[in-house]
Amino acid sequence: MARSFDPGLQVERTTLAWIRTSMAFAVVSLLMIRTSRPETVVVAVVLALAGLVASAGLGLVQRSRHRDRVTDFNEAVPVPGFRAVTAGTVLTLLLAGAALWCVWS
Repeated sequence: MARSFDPGLQVERTTLAWIRTSMAFAVVSLLMIRTSRPETVVVAVVLALAGLVASAGLGLVQRSRHRDRVTDFNEAVPVPGFRAVTAGTVLTLLLAGAALWCVWS
């Protein structure tokens, strides 16, 4: 495995931030079930499962991206993260909308 010589360990901090985001997705997804009304619990469970799948997907994608970032960093190649950030933003907005629907419906 490639080793980073970054004294600030930027790559590791970025990966840890993505892991925290993934865990937050899982927590919010499960809270949707708890905060939903009895008549909408089935929809809340479906939305929560979708959120958990998104959480797992984020975690797995970022795990593989971490290896690439360490290698690219050691080779002084810039690593653009536009697609990952855009996907995370879109998933966050969708999860927030679903959570609001579960609470206010």
